[in-house]
Amino acid sequence: MSDSPQISREIEIKIDLASFTNYLKLIGFLGHIEDEVHHVNCFFDTEDRKLAAAGWALRVRAETKRGLITIKSIGTESGIASVRQEIEAQIDKPVAMAIIELQSDIMGLEIMPIQYIKSLVGNVDLARLVKFRNVRQRKLFKMDDQNYMLEIDKTEFSDGSVDYEMELELADISRIEPVERSLRKLFSSLDIPFERQQESKFARALKRAGIIQE
Repeated sequence: MSDSPQISREIEIKIDLASFTNYLKLIGFLGHIEDEVHHVNCFFDTEDRKLAAAGWALRVRAETKRGLITIKSIGTESGIASVRQEIEAQIDKPVAMAIIELQSDIMGLEIMPIQYIKSLVGNVDLARLVKFRNVRQRKLFKMDDQNYMLEIDKTEFSDGSVDYEMELELADISRIEPVERSLRKLFSSLDIPFERQQESKFARALKRAGIIQE
């Protein structure tokens, strides 16, 4: 395995749907979806938050058919989008679930995200910070003569609260403005307020769990 981490750039627009009603409006308008994926998400850090201090977050995700280990940097704003660096590796779903349920040590994985963490903070002990579930419906939608995959999320946090949002990943920052114009037009036609989601799911989960203050 190469010692050089494969760091990619994530360019993402997140829109806060704010209510179940708006969620249903959007789902209803989009019609038949490409697929529906169920996530169990879990974030890890040291007890004294060494990863956060270094500017990274570590997520373990168990999906319907696979697991993912991802580290993401703190986002920077580019217009309405958030831009992050990330390193991701796919693992088997049972392995991901064992880590999430604290039956297996994530630091024992020989994969690039964990190797990169070790280069940042050493071979440290990691604690599970938060765990939450997400249902994602995915739909191809044409905007500005290009097809984009809209991801509409229903997220249940540990305190029982539920958030609704739409996510969209872009290949290039040059697409941010034309896509924003198209999305604003779509949301206006559906009478849904167009509000950028200011916080990541991780940040909201930390607040709902009382780990950080509002």
